[in-house]
Amino acid sequence: MLTLKGINLLKRKWPLIFMSTVMFLFLFGTISASNYKVLAAETRTINVTGDGEVNVVPDIANLSLGVTTEDSTVDKAQQNNSAAINKVVEAIKAAGVAAEDIKTSNYYINPKYNYNEETGTSTIIGYTVDSTLNVTVKNIASVGNVIDIAVANGANNSNGVTFGVSDYEKYYNKALANAILNAKSKAQAIADTLDVKLSTLTTVTENSNGIPSEYPVFYDSSSVKNSGGQGTTIETGLYKIKANVSLVYQY
Repeated sequence: MLTLKGINLLKRKWPLIFMSTVMFLFLFGTISASNYKVLAAETRTINVTGDGEVNVVPDIANLSLGVTTEDSTVDKAQQNNSAAINKVVEAIKAAGVAAEDIKTSNYYINPKYNYNEETGTSTIIGYTVDSTLNVTVKNIASVGNVIDIAVANGANNSNGVTFGVSDYEKYYNKALANAILNAKSKAQAIADTLDVKLSTLTTVTENSNGIPSEYPVFYDSSSVKNSGGQGTTIETGLYKIKANVSLVYQY
């Protein structure tokens, strides 16, 4: 328990305690600010992005081949379409395409209308049935032949051909490595120009998603019928696989 004498002594020392506390906070704040400035100076960075690309000859083709049939009744239109598409399937299987590489991608039934301008009414006059196959051709040299055979056996519409690469990940990783080398080269060029030295690589970000994408080649299936006996020629070109990365260096 404080006595009167103790209280008086505390009152006399209070200004000294207060000033000591203020000085401590001031010095601590100054040291902290100084440390912050040093840290800020140590975290100077160079941020760069890099692009990489690999060109590959495609080894897979995906064909979109279909049959459109029309008739006055929906049942007859369906029957005709089923018979026609089955004939196409059997023909391309005989050409060397495996059954598991042939899939139905679309199947539509649509009524056909006749509009009477005098009465302002529409009447169904028939039905159209569309069925589409997605055909994967793994023998890239036979793409044109498969198209010719499909058309000769009843295929009368197509959405074209897309080309891809079976071992996509292998080539994408090469493109990714090229992108990193490109980014490193940029960072070094910047550092040399600024007359500074690159230090720690702090961040690596893969900006590209690495998901395969196919590029289309379109053709008119009607031209195959009128080609004068010459086979359909489809040029694959080169498949471009691209990658992009970001690097952050301290200096």
